[in-house]
Amino acid sequence: MTSNNEYGAELPSENDALDALAELVGPQTAEGIWDLSCRDLGLRRPLENPADLRRIAEHMMTVGDLMRVAGRSTKVRVITYEALSRAVQPG
Repeated sequence: MTSNNEYGAELPSENDALDALAELVGPQTAEGIWDLSCRDLGLRRPLENPADLRRIAEHMMTVGDLMRVAGRSTKVRVITYEALSRAVQPG
């Protein structure tokens, strides 16, 4: 799900988050960690809801150092998108 807000910020997708994680741990490990995290949280893939992406990111941040990096990055991107989407342009 690629959605742009009025500031041109793009909501990160599940694939964006997986790609970032794969850069750190490799594609197969990233896919496995992502699947296990989804199962742990009772989420079904593909994740399209920003709240679900944030939950996975927060979960990954508890797993280990490399996952903490990828999780925090994804969480920051989701939170930034949401904040900009709610922002009211000045007058």
